[in-house]
Amino acid sequence: MFFSKLQKILFLIVLFLTSTANAANQKPIANAGENQIVGFSEKITLSAEKSIDNDGVIKSYRWLQTKGTRVKLSNAKIATPTFTSPQKTTTLVFKVTVTDNKKASSRATVEIVVSEKLVKSKLNDTGITFCSDGAFNVQGCNIPSYPRQDAEFGRDVEHSDNKDGHAGFSFSKIGEKGEALPLDAKSWVCVKDNVSRLIWENKTANNAKNLYSFSDTQKLVSEQNQKKLCGLSNWRLPQIQELQNIVDYSFPFPEPAIDLTFFPNATNQIYWSATSYAKNDADAWGIYFDDGRVFEQTKTTQAAIRLIANLEPENKRQRYEIIENGDEVLDTQTGLIWRRCVEGMRWNGKSCEGQVFGAMLIESLERAAMQAKLTGKNWRLPNIKELASLVDFSQAKLAIDSNVFPQTPNDQFWSSSPYAMDAFYGWVTHFYYGSSYYTYLEDTGVVRLVR
Repeated sequence: MFFSKLQKILFLIVLFLTSTANAANQKPIANAGENQIVGFSEKITLSAEKSIDNDGVIKSYRWLQTKGTRVKLSNAKIATPTFTSPQKTTTLVFKVTVTDNKKASSRATVEIVVSEKLVKSKLNDTGITFCSDGAFNVQGCNIPSYPRQDAEFGRDVEHSDNKDGHAGFSFSKIGEKGEALPLDAKSWVCVKDNVSRLIWENKTANNAKNLYSFSDTQKLVSEQNQKKLCGLSNWRLPQIQELQNIVDYSFPFPEPAIDLTFFPNATNQIYWSATSYAKNDADAWGIYFDDGRVFEQTKTTQAAIRLIANLEPENKRQRYEIIENGDEVLDTQTGLIWRRCVEGMRWNGKSCEGQVFGAMLIESLERAAMQAKLTGKNWRLPNIKELASLVDFSQAKLAIDSNVFPQTPNDQFWSSSPYAMDAFYGWVTHFYYGSSYYTYLEDTGVVRLVR
């Protein structure tokens, strides 16, 4: 067959345009959704709805389970298949393949941890919505040299509506008899923390600045229980981690480190907790509400008080569950998964061994980012509240459960939370004392990763 010169030219043009179009096609970007921690026999929905194709449309989805006890997906060829979680502690991994209208495809995975003991997390976020670049705290994160900071994860990202509390906090106003009040109520007697499900005393202008020694606190507790403040008679001093849970670490001194919209008469004094200092019976734990530092205080110290009451019975389930052949720990109270060994060490089947990785914050954040990339798991540095949640204040030697977290160094550990007053500082927790405080970014800290 012979072609005219014009036909050849047209053929070459069509061939060029076709090859150019094919070469220019970009692969879709697969997204398998957020990792989940779920209980037994729950209906679970997977989601690839956040997958995108920048130069076309996604035409098909295909899900495949790659790890864990086998489950039956309701429809593996849609963006949102469902399944029922097994009645067994296991880690399930699913892979989704997304294909666009030009038959280009990409893949992503998601991890579902199944645990019988899981309860809904009662841990508040820190309120921090800024990131440190080592010199300044800036609203724009995604800083390459300081990756994956506090502000890029958690409730203050996912629930950032400030109507019921600043940046991820969620509070309700409660009346004198325990009745729920609207958010725009002008006066209220108590505050319900909707995350922890605990009730807090709202200090008045008359009693907000009153200070007490530790021995005087029980008198105030008895008085409020006799009055049945907000209809309750189970008022008490908060435990130290309960008190830290309402700290908002984003407010710089001299503002109190708490949401003044719901706690309008708060001061930046030291506040007592009910937690004794295990190393010395003459001391108890308190929080400096000028910035959120957690330190022990001599019980003769004059400090402020904010009482707390429970609305539901205390959870007495086993807290920690060892998973992933001993390499990881699921905290059933917070829903967090921790590496059992600190960075630089590894689980050998019986304990943690190796050389501890200690570094400045910049190197620690980079280490966490590298581990997330290498393992495909969303490892990061914990924020200061997550890190402090591991402190066991009943331990006199090392303030952590050493059976669950063996060979924990007697040292300070980095969090991903910058210090609001000065970006050259960051928050740490020391696992010998149990205290939380800020230190220079160029100081050395240990790293335990979380996801």
